[in-house]
Parts: sequence; C-alpha cells; structure tokens
Amino acid sequence: MRLIVTMGIRNLPSHPRPLQDLYRDHLEEAVLAEELGFDNVWASEHHFSEDAWNPSPITFLAAVAARTERVRIGTYVLLLPFHNPVRVAEDIAVLDNISGGRVDLPVGVGSAAAEFRAFGIPLNERLGRTFEALRIIERCFAGEAFSHKGKYYDFPDVRMTTTPVQKPGPPIWVASMGDQSVGWTARRGYHLAAGAGRGHAKYEELLAQFGHDRSTRQVASIPIRVHLAETREKAWDEAEAGLHQVLHFYRTRVDLQSATSATGVLDRLPPIGEFRNVPGIGHRGSQFVVGTPEEVGRALTAYRNKRLTHLSLNFHQPGMDTNAVRRSMETFARELMPSVKTW
Repeated sequence: MRLIVTMGIRNLPSHPRPLQDLYRDHLEEAVLAEELGFDNVWASEHHFSEDAWNPSPITFLAAVAARTERVRIGTYVLLLPFHNPVRVAEDIAVLDNISGGRVDLPVGVGSAAAEFRAFGIPLNERLGRTFEALRIIERCFAGEAFSHKGKYYDFPDVRMTTTPVQKPGPPIWVASMGDQSVGWTARRGYHLAAGAGRGHAKYEELLAQFGHDRSTRQVASIPIRVHLAETREKAWDEAEAGLHQVLHFYRTRVDLQSATSATGVLDRLPPIGEFRNVPGIGHRGSQFVVGTPEEVGRALTAYRNKRLTHLSLNFHQPGMDTNAVRRSMETFARELMPSVKTW
C-alpha cells in the first residue's frame, strides 16, 4: 500500500489566516511528508468558496516539486471541465520536467453547481467535456502533430513541443463513481481515484470486460480525513471545527448525488462540541478517522481488503494549527505507517 497526503488548502471562515501563511504551512507539510516516508503529495481544487479553497493546485505542486526529490505529486482532483485541455497538458508537462518525472494527473468532473455557473459551463456537459479533454491531453503528451474537432473542443494543427518526462505521459486517474463515468474510465484503462467508493466494483468488472489487466491499474481511496493525538478528546478538539467546515462545504455547495463524504448527515450539522458524538461521523462511524493511534489504526483496517494500491489521507482540515497537523503526521508515520504499507 502506498500512502498519499492529500491537501485541500483551505481557511476556516470564522478564523481566517493570511493566505501566504496558509500556503507556507502546507508547503512545509508537503516537505515533511517526503521526510516521513509518505509516497505521494496530491492537492485538490475548488473555486470561489468562502474558505478560500486552493483554486490552483498545479501552481502549488510546482513549489512542492522544487522542495522535494522523491515523493510523487499530483492533482486530487483537477476539475477538468473548467480548463483548456491543451493548457493542462502544457502545465503538466512542465511540472513533470520540474519534478523529474514524478507527476500523477487525477481529474474529476466537478460537482459544485456554483462553480459551473461562474465559469459559464453547463453542469450537464461535465462528463463529456472531461473525457473529450483527456483524449486531447493524451495526444498532446505524445508530442505528435494532430488536429481535434469534437463536441466541445476544436484544436487545429496542434503539436506540443514541451513534452513530459514520463512516457507516454503522467499517469491519468479519474475520480469516477457514477455508472457512465466508471464505464468510460474502465473502457479507456485509466486508474481509479475513487477506490472504495460506489463505483469501485463496477470499475474492476469493466476493466476485464474491456481487456485491461487489473494488475497494472492503480486504485486510490477516496480521501480519508484523519487526525491523531494522545487522546480521542484532544484529537477532536484540534480537528472538529475543520471537519465541521468540510461537511458544511458539501451541504451548501455540492450536488449531493456526487458528494462522497457527507451522505446521510447533511440535513443538520450539530454545533461544534457535539459533532464528534454523531453516529456516522465521529461515533461508531468512518466519515472521519479521529482519535488515538490505536483507534485510528483500527478504523483504517476497514480499507485493508478494498483492493487499493493507494490510501489517501487528508491530515490538515480548515483552521487546524500546523503544529498539530505535523504531530499527527509524525505519529502516523511512527505508529501506523510500517504496518499499513505492508497491506
């Protein structure tokens, strides 16, 4: 099992910090992730949210690439419908060169209707745009001259002269769970960035049907929000406000049919302090994995037999003190990483 530190760089609206400090802290945590033995650092994307969620993961990852030597870097996920696919291919190729060939390209179709409105993209075009864009990106990575005229994109006479280090290009992952998205992901043989989600089993079934070797495909878990401390109460005290904001974001902004971390508990968010005791969140549930090393390790065993190649862990929730985040990462590396990597 390989271990991903997934970063959603976000403020806590009730206690915002200067963004330059927030980005600095996450960059230092990315460097620490490499030092501690994590395998990947991936960064996510959202736009126009009250918590100032990082809208530019590739820019942030360029800074991570310059400060690290081993850890793989990637976008978990790049919201592809909002981007020109030729520009994405160019940016990813440059990032792959900066990093010496360490880039992964996980993408998603998006789910926040307000973001689609702001970018002038119809929500019902998200799936078609994503998979058409991926075809264009693959052709760009190849470095061969081509023209493309499709339903959504028209690019005459393209030949990308800045090509990636990795051949035929950085690995492409798709965060697929719906039937159509899973079907297209499996048909094209992309890696799955939503493992242990509702489309995982169908993805594996269709891979074989379309003639792809399952053993060569990688599957990352849906991000697991995790925090470790000496006691359960301390862990929740440090993380609860941020976890509350996580669910608030999905409750207010996301198409609930696409949300993966908040189903069943979105109608009412209890106040901070009571949040940790709600079944399905912090009490006899796995929405969030928070507690002592023993408790967190026990909860994570639910993912042991999910046929995953990567476990995605999100340590830094909105508003958390970076010192608490770093202690949690260090504790995980010391107490749990040796056994989890053997899964």
